[in-house]
Amino acid sequence: MTIVSIPSGITPDTSANWGLHALMANINNYSESITAVTTAGTNTALTTAQLLSGFTQLNTGASGGFTITLPSTATILAALGPTVPTDGSYSEPIHMLNNNVGQTGTVTIGDSSTTLSGTMTVATNTVRKFMLKVTGPSTISITNVGTWNL
Repeated sequence: MTIVSIPSGITPDTSANWGLHALMANINNYSESITAVTTAGTNTALTTAQLLSGFTQLNTGASGGFTITLPSTATILAALGPTVPTDGSYSEPIHMLNNNVGQTGTVTIGDSSTTLSGTMTVATNTVRKFMLKVTGPSTISITNVGTWNL
C-alpha cells in the first residue's frame, strides 16, 4: 500500500534527507497491509515484501514447530530505501500473526548483520509485535515489544 506516490523520474537520495522527496520516500515505509504466507515444512523463509508489509500472517502448512527466516539485512535495507537514516533514529513496527493451528514459529536471522532481542517465538493464534531499527549503514536490530492473543 502506498501513502504518497513519488512521480516518475524522481529518485530520492541521501542529499534530499531533509526535503520533500525524502519524506515522500520514507512515509511509504509506514503503510501497513496484511500479507498471507503459507508455511511449509519446518522452515518458512520470508521475502522482504512479506516482512515489511506491516502484518505477516503465517497460515497452515508447517509440519511441526517451524522457523521464520528473515531476509538478508542488505535486502531489508535496500527495500527501506536510500533516504532512511542509518544513525539509529529510524524504526518501524512489524507484526507476525500465527494462524498455523498447533504449530509455533520462531523468528531467526537471515544473516549476522541482524540482531534479535527478546522472545522470538510466535505461538498459535498469537500476534507478536516487533520494532525493526536501522542501527547502522549495514545493520538492523529487531526487538520484541509485545504480544496479544486472537
